[in-house]
Amino acid sequence: MKDNLRLGVKLGLWALTVALVCFLLFHGVMKRSDTNTPIPITSQQRDSLAMLGVGSHVADTLVCYEGFEVHFNPQWHVANCATYELTRAELQGQAERPSEFYCDERVPGCASPDDYSGSGMQRGHLVPAADLKWSATAMQQSLSMANICPMQSSLNEGGWAKLENKVREWAQRDSALLIFTGPIIGQSPTTMATGVVVPESYYKVVLAPCVRPRRVIAFVYPNGQATGSLSDYAVSVDEVERLTGLDFLTSLPADEQAKLERQLNVDVWLQ
Repeated sequence: MKDNLRLGVKLGLWALTVALVCFLLFHGVMKRSDTNTPIPITSQQRDSLAMLGVGSHVADTLVCYEGFEVHFNPQWHVANCATYELTRAELQGQAERPSEFYCDERVPGCASPDDYSGSGMQRGHLVPAADLKWSATAMQQSLSMANICPMQSSLNEGGWAKLENKVREWAQRDSALLIFTGPIIGQSPTTMATGVVVPESYYKVVLAPCVRPRRVIAFVYPNGQATGSLSDYAVSVDEVERLTGLDFLTSLPADEQAKLERQLNVDVWLQ
């Protein structure tokens, strides 16, 4: 009887949490102010994004912008992970994209736009500027170099751009998404001349928190030519965690987190 009661309380609390997340998503309360300063992450603060739910086993700094958050790795000069929510309403914004990238002086180890000059690498967005057109401020902050990683043009203008477009279609269909994206650094990482690490691949994890049943999908794309279909690059969240050392969906009950992270149901997303 007591076990059943505890289970009922746990499920009830989780239902309230999900309802709160969805309410915040639809009403835009999760937007962060650019007046926030970076927060060093300690071992006691790995689950630093209470709503989005991502933990890092790698030393990083949490940087909060108006429309997204970045776990920045000062040693690599790129982010471990960038996280944001995307709602159907946010797809309708009209803000225009600025042309100038900038170094965020608040962020230890943040690269300069000039660090990429002559490298052969493009300045690839983790959180796409097109997903932030609901706000001129958020759009401008998308050009912070804390949100940028070295990306081959064949990926940035090819398979990765197609994936970003598909995510926007899913946001339109499912009303709200939580998105986690970032680089995968190899065992023997290469760097540009300026010391910025060049990822060997990139990941994206997409959670639909307000559909029933909740669903998640993940992708890993090589940092180069990616001409296959989306399903060719789909993986489980467990696989992304193995490759990155990150821990996603940490705010979910352990049993649901485990179930979602091991699933790979491409058809339900691509239908």
